[in-house]
Amino acid sequence: MVRDFGDNAGYCIRENTMDEIDDLSDLPMPRFIWGFAVVANKGGEIMHDEFEYLTHTRSPRFTCRVVELEDMPADSEESGIDGRVVHYDEPDRLFYITDAGMALVNFQLFDKLPDKAKLKKVCDEAIANWMLRREFLDDEEDEG
Repeated sequence: MVRDFGDNAGYCIRENTMDEIDDLSDLPMPRFIWGFAVVANKGGEIMHDEFEYLTHTRSPRFTCRVVELEDMPADSEESGIDGRVVHYDEPDRLFYITDAGMALVNFQLFDKLPDKAKLKKVCDEAIANWMLRREFLDDEEDEG
């Protein structure tokens, strides 16, 4: 059944659309959102950045570019993630790097810059999440 909501809505909604939206609203918002940037230039050509991006949805909220470094030794799994925040006093140059060959760069902070220890902890957790995600995606690819 399709209902017309007249001039106020400007579109029609199927009966079950609201139920679908309600079902989605029960899903928790992920803390880490990973993805690639896809943009259209002025000529309409679709382009994408070769780097992956991270959006952290909880305090401190930020988006940054994820870089896999080629010349870094892979850290052993037992040692865990223990990165370093570099240029903390210069937010425009701020980055995070690990011995596991990962870096977070080009931070765009949506909240006030947290203290260095809190930012390091969030970044350590983000890299651990990225590694779990990469392992999951690799397993999915092997099965498919």
